[in-house]
Amino acid sequence: MEQFDALEVIARTRGKVEMDDNATGNHLFPLWGWLTAFFYLLEFVLWMHFRQDWCTWMWVGIPLVGMPLMFYLIRKDFERTHMRSRGSKLVLDYWIFAACVIGISGFLFGFVGVYEIVENPLICILVGIGTFITGEEVRFRPMLVGGIAGVVIGIVAFCLQGEFWHWQLLCIVLCALVAMIIPGHLFEKSVKNGI
Repeated sequence: MEQFDALEVIARTRGKVEMDDNATGNHLFPLWGWLTAFFYLLEFVLWMHFRQDWCTWMWVGIPLVGMPLMFYLIRKDFERTHMRSRGSKLVLDYWIFAACVIGISGFLFGFVGVYEIVENPLICILVGIGTFITGEEVRFRPMLVGGIAGVVIGIVAFCLQGEFWHWQLLCIVLCALVAMIIPGHLFEKSVKNGI
């Protein structure tokens, strides 16, 4: 009888972990990708229309909207933090590091006046590297390809200087699409289908 109870507990625990996994982290790539694409597309449109410095601060909406949504999506994740592997912890640490670098450098470069020279390509490159690292950890080829594409887009964005700098904003939108949105939805679908 005790053996049956232990097996039932294991089965329930396994089912709960699988349910939690499907309900949380799989949505983060599309979430941040769509937010990034939306706010940088909004910034591009406003800049083309008004050409005012305040337009370049639209990116601040990404963490203002994204952080509460992210915490809402992963609030149950704290119940299973003991189940994280060393590799997934490193991936999480990288994304925290990248978010801090992007946020701090965005403010610094914005106040110094070199935002359009460095920040936008940096965003693409950091997102590309993060996507590649995540794809390597979860062994998911579309993330690996999306990560490489994100880095290439970052290099192209760096070449768009001077009067063409505002096209860097569309590079970020494209990077969000190929490095986060598409791989994120494909990964979500593969997890749902149990692939």
